[in-house]
Amino acid sequence: MAVRKLGFGIIGCGMISEFHINAIKALPGKAKLAGITDVSRDAAGRVSEKHGGLRVFGSAEEMLESKEVGAVCVCVPSGYHADIIIKAARAKKHIVAEKPVAITKEQLDAIEEELSKNKVTLAVISQLRFAKDIGKAKYMIESGELGKIVYTDMYMKYHRSGEYYASGAWRGTKALDGGGALMNQGIHGIDLMYFLGGEVKSVFAFSATLSRDIEVEDTLSACVEFESGALGVAQAATSVYPGYPRRLEINGDRGSLAIEETSLVSAHIAGSPVEDLTFRPFYSSGASAASNISGDYHLLQISDFIDAVREKRPPAVDFAEGRKAVDIILAIYKSAREGRRVFLDELCYKPDKNFC
Repeated sequence: MAVRKLGFGIIGCGMISEFHINAIKALPGKAKLAGITDVSRDAAGRVSEKHGGLRVFGSAEEMLESKEVGAVCVCVPSGYHADIIIKAARAKKHIVAEKPVAITKEQLDAIEEELSKNKVTLAVISQLRFAKDIGKAKYMIESGELGKIVYTDMYMKYHRSGEYYASGAWRGTKALDGGGALMNQGIHGIDLMYFLGGEVKSVFAFSATLSRDIEVEDTLSACVEFESGALGVAQAATSVYPGYPRRLEINGDRGSLAIEETSLVSAHIAGSPVEDLTFRPFYSSGASAASNISGDYHLLQISDFIDAVREKRPPAVDFAEGRKAVDIILAIYKSAREGRRVFLDELCYKPDKNFC
């Protein structure tokens, strides 16, 4: 018996929608594209024409009423994510949400309530977790090959031009971007930092806008304390020319790993010959331009999401996992504003704890 395909609607027709459209089209046995929508009819029309005449819904609300649509991909500017996600949950549609899933604690809490109430599946795009080398690094860490982890660092020194920020009125604004280099570009690195390094306990940060005429930061540095006792550094910038691949370093007392973008580029393990564990990376990088990002991992994550809906299980990156990166970023921003160490527990305040 043929398996019923999950019908997808795409809400938002900016650059990122192409990754979702191409992933859905590459899964013909599991998914079908029911249509697209955007507040700009011109944008929707261009995307429709490019992909052979996709159906264009008049609004997100019209799409959410369609019985052809079982799931939606939320590809609108970050500040609108929560509103669309909540509407989709109330319409009993499953949801794939681009990162960040929301940009404030209030939005995160509201989404959590609606998902629980309406029993729908939500996956937060954290596609880099699906890279083969990220999985390999995760296994090496969890199996103890690196010994006790003492450092987990994330360095993202990207370049985004003034023209990039001018290309969309929402870019670089607090209301719709939610933040700058860290919330927009750096969130993938923060997600991997947490995914590989474990739960974060506290942060202390400095943030600045040094080279771009935007409302939010283009340069940020934070010290990170993990629940395990390990320490780390998180740096995120769009102010650096020409832009360099994002780098994660995980150091233990028996071994160390270095990852550039999604490639494991070196591993030094006590007792292992270095020449056998040094790699030549091949990856696409958004260091200098967002258009250079690969769409391969969106395909893997959306495929997992479809399986999760069918199997009535949580997807690999559900809401609880997806909000953790946002919680860490919000704590970093709070630290930069207030000039003090901020504990992650402050975002979910517990009366029995005191914070300096």
